[in-house]
Order: sequence, then structure tokens, then C-alpha cells
Amino acid sequence: MPTLAVDPDNPRPGRIVAVSTTNACPLPGGAELTVRIHPAGETIPLAQARVTPNPDGSFSVSITVPPTIRPGQAVASISNYWDIATCPEGASCAAAEVEFTVVR
Repeated sequence: MPTLAVDPDNPRPGRIVAVSTTNACPLPGGAELTVRIHPAGETIPLAQARVTPNPDGSFSVSITVPPTIRPGQAVASISNYWDIATCPEGASCAAAEVEFTVVR
């Protein structure tokens, strides 16, 4: 599963951030990932972007931190990673996500 990073990691609402892989995992050619941002503890995404990763699975995508998000902990995640990648049978496959802090 890839490891994600958000840059800058303390953005304000409405700011554009880059969500990128810091530890990529190869995916099938032509795969398209959906990256979402939502407040921590909530599941409804407030922002979304699509990206086609490089052959090694790495990517960087620009996405706007929702102007309506409240300050505090937020999550950037790949919502469809396990729809594309294969989760080993019997494994507990967590979501590919990273927490970051939205500031005022």
C-alpha cells in the first residue's frame, strides 16, 4: 500500500495542496486513482481529484482543500485503491491515507 504526503501539511481552507506518494506501489497500466479530502472522523469527501499514476505507482496531484472545511484534523486518501490493487487474501487491508492539519 502506498504511503501518502500532503504539501504543505498545514494548509488553510481553500488552499491548493499536493497529495503525493512517498512510498509507491506498482499498479496495473491505465489505473486511475481517486484522491479525496475530508475531515477526520467523517467519511463524506469534500474535495476530490483523479490521477493516473506513473508505471511505478508514484503520483502527485493538486487538490483544493475545501473552503468549507473547519480547522483541525483532515484526511487525504485514495478512495479506490483496493478496487485496483490486489489485497492479499485473508489480510486486513487498510485505506491508503494520511492525516494533516487544516489551520485558520
